[in-house]
Amino acid sequence: MLELLRSQLADMEARQRSSGGTSASDFWERFAGRMPSPPSAPDASCAPLGDASRAGRRRRRRVAPESRPVTAAHGPWSEWSGESLEALDVDALRPLSEAEWHEMVDDPAWIRSVAEQAATHVDDSADRDRQEAIAVDALVGFTLDRHASADLTAAAERVARQRRNHEVTLVNIVSELVARGLDAPDGLSRADWLRSHDASLTAGQAKAFVAVGTALADAKWSRLRLLVATQQVTVGNAAQIVDFDTRTAPVADPDDLATAIDDLIDQARQLRPEELSRLVRHHTEQVRPPRDEDALDRGRRDARGLWFTQPDATGMVGLRGVLDPEGAAILKSAIDPLSVPRPEKDEDGRTIAEDERAPARRRMDALLEMVQRGVASAKGVPTTDKAKVVVLIDLDTLLGDLNPNVPEAFRRKSAVDGCAGSGSGITLSGDVLSPGVVRRMACDAEIIPMVLGGDSEPLDVGRGERLYTRAQRLALIARDRECTWTGCTVPGSWCDAHHTVHWSRGGHTTVESGALLCRKHHTEVHDRDLTATVTGSGVTWHT
Repeated sequence: MLELLRSQLADMEARQRSSGGTSASDFWERFAGRMPSPPSAPDASCAPLGDASRAGRRRRRRVAPESRPVTAAHGPWSEWSGESLEALDVDALRPLSEAEWHEMVDDPAWIRSVAEQAATHVDDSADRDRQEAIAVDALVGFTLDRHASADLTAAAERVARQRRNHEVTLVNIVSELVARGLDAPDGLSRADWLRSHDASLTAGQAKAFVAVGTALADAKWSRLRLLVATQQVTVGNAAQIVDFDTRTAPVADPDDLATAIDDLIDQARQLRPEELSRLVRHHTEQVRPPRDEDALDRGRRDARGLWFTQPDATGMVGLRGVLDPEGAAILKSAIDPLSVPRPEKDEDGRTIAEDERAPARRRMDALLEMVQRGVASAKGVPTTDKAKVVVLIDLDTLLGDLNPNVPEAFRRKSAVDGCAGSGSGITLSGDVLSPGVVRRMACDAEIIPMVLGGDSEPLDVGRGERLYTRAQRLALIARDRECTWTGCTVPGSWCDAHHTVHWSRGGHTTVESGALLCRKHHTEVHDRDLTATVTGSGVTWHT
């Protein structure tokens, strides 16, 4: 096969040189979407966040460390450059005609590409055969102990990629069915119809497929459709954006809503679902018209509730509760330090047994421990301090609606109209609090000022000491959010503050030389003596 391709390639190249045929780049431009080459410089009229007036109305809110890479294209688009994908129009793609297909297979560039892929296929065929064998064994329920660990890992990654391909395939088919106006069979809703054929789908996942499929049939979502089709944005993240638009469009300023959607689509390529959810909540607070915040907060507090179920056959009692954002932030902040894993250690501090409690069990144990300490603290029994709730909020928002005699130097003007107090506060656990709640909490709280740079990066608040101070740890948590090891999601409040240049080697205890690491990755960094690059917005480890 390879020899035949090489022979055809040589013949075609000779004919091309003698006849002055088109170049390979011109050929692929005609067949890969038939789109013109992207401009060398971006056109201001095509800026993703709208014109200058819209961009000035809202500051970009950073949710994830900027060191986390933007998701690249996957599937059939994995070899495409970012510039080519930006110029791609999915709606303009169509299958080749018979004449175009013959022209393609006679082109030297195509033959060369196929030959290279065939060579790679031969080299990787043994690995793929082993992975396919593992997939078959796993499908029928055979034991997998005969397979090597490396092959099992590769097979799991392959199945994960296939699942992603299937997700995009399904949402595009649903989109076409919606565009044709076809209802689901048997009188079912589209979500119930999908679940009847895939019992593993939750109601939320099925609704996500339907919501995104319905939206992608609308030309309004052409950019989101491109990012979903090229697997740069997951269907789950796309569903959050579509739901945000559906909920806020009836009450939002159109320009504010368009700017918010642009930001959500742009950041959805690098945010995890829970991070995008926090950004959605933030934009929800921002784009809606001004409202009676005090009345809203009173209504939320009135809606608090805690319910107990009757004991079941085993004697277990269930709890169900509803909390307003303020109450949730307080409870989470109190439970969090008491619910960390507590491994059993010997007298020298070495771990001899891991904490095998599930996270839910640890949280309930922490809640019971707090109640026991609070209602029955005898002399000598330890008690915890008042729950520490860390809220990040702009100074102008915090000062909004306060005494008008506050010096003007302490207020910051908005980029457009100078209005202050229109933002919201966000806790480190992701709860969005209204400015009124934050101001009330500040009356009975310790306020720690933190100076932020233009991109919301915490500036240095350190001192010349070996151990990080509380203020420095807060700055690290505000910047890193979680363990800085790629892919690790351990919350920042559970992490250690690590000197990227060891103190013993002349390192300094400053924010720009620090990084948050969970205990596991902190140990690995020390064991492997790894280095890192620290910027104002994140940490990149050199492995």
